[in-house]
Amino acid sequence: MRLAMLIAAACLGLAASAHADGKDGKTLSVAPIAPLEATGTEAVYEPAALPPGHEPNVYRFGATYAVVSSVSSLACEAACDDDLSCKAWSFVDTYGASPARCELKRGQGRKEENPLATSGIALALKKAALGETPVPAAQPVPEPGQLQGGVTPAPVPSLP
Repeated sequence: MRLAMLIAAACLGLAASAHADGKDGKTLSVAPIAPLEATGTEAVYEPAALPPGHEPNVYRFGATYAVVSSVSSLACEAACDDDLSCKAWSFVDTYGASPARCELKRGQGRKEENPLATSGIALALKKAALGETPVPAAQPVPEPGQLQGGVTPAPVPSLP
């Protein structure tokens, strides 16, 4: 009895699939959809440019002492620069159910290739390696209603 039910179900399935294709002449047939074709211009993925000092696809090992949530490598770099103990950082992007994280490190450590990571060193170490960058001189604050900058116009001669 069970075998007869399985055979009947299989036959009904075949009949239904033939009906869906429009081969019996009673259903509407739909023209096939053309496959995607190249248009001559290929889209090339170019990641957004990172600031100098960011090491894309690099994870640094180096005595991780804090893990903070972060949304980008820029925010991770800023967190490291705000912490005096931080010598290097690694931002690891989300993967599956794992959220993105920013690891602050006490040392620069060795580097390893990781397509989800972006790393860098602290601003204090960059300054020590590259030399101090000059701080721009403070500009005087004009009084309210005064214009700032420009050339002082010459007095206009009066007519006699």
